[in-house]
Amino acid sequence: MRVMSNRRKAKGRGTGRQDSSLRLVAGQGGESPRSGRLREFRSRTVDNDARAVRRELPAIPETAARDIHVLVVSLHGAAPTPWRRLEVPSGITLDGLHEVLQETFGWSDFGPHSFVTIYGEFGGPVWPTSRSANRAAERRDESGVKLAQAAGEEGLGIAYLYGYDDEWRVDILVKKILGAAPGVAYPRCTGGQGEDIPGEGYDELSEFDAEREPIALDMYFDPDDLTEDLAGLGTVIITG
Repeated sequence: MRVMSNRRKAKGRGTGRQDSSLRLVAGQGGESPRSGRLREFRSRTVDNDARAVRRELPAIPETAARDIHVLVVSLHGAAPTPWRRLEVPSGITLDGLHEVLQETFGWSDFGPHSFVTIYGEFGGPVWPTSRSANRAAERRDESGVKLAQAAGEEGLGIAYLYGYDDEWRVDILVKKILGAAPGVAYPRCTGGQGEDIPGEGYDELSEFDAEREPIALDMYFDPDDLTEDLAGLGTVIITG
């Protein structure tokens, strides 16, 4: 059985598939979703048509340069659900958030990725001849989009898709937007549950779930370990 922490990452590439229908959760009753579900106070459904939405992004808030987003990120469909509470700069771009999520879930950026938001789908470049090229043509460039634009309110959610056939989906919920603390490097992890993460060692979610221990969610998770892993992406926000 392969149960991996955020410090032990298997290599490989997945080829699985998940349901392409996305629910962006705009509220959650607590940060420990043992049932594998997020309790919804209100939600928005984002289907494949919505991924091509060209709704205009809002302007970058003036506070984005000195604020942080407190995010709860969870592996969609996994039961029990491993989740992490991350603090990231509100001014981080989506391609920067992509790097944070790759580190958080033990992936190595072997496949394409995208973010699905209420403003449409945003992603990074792909090889023109790859099997992802046609789908990627409908995406907008993620590199100039700030998190504060794509999810600028507490309670909003976005989805992160990773893999050639969207094998993996991470639900990202904005829990809070706060002023940055002086002298603190972000991103950092301040909590979580379930030590096991998929890494690149599983072909799809069903295989990951099948090989996990029943007590996976109760296994000890040290947020400081993940913060250490994220140190190379860290920056101190000037608050004065």
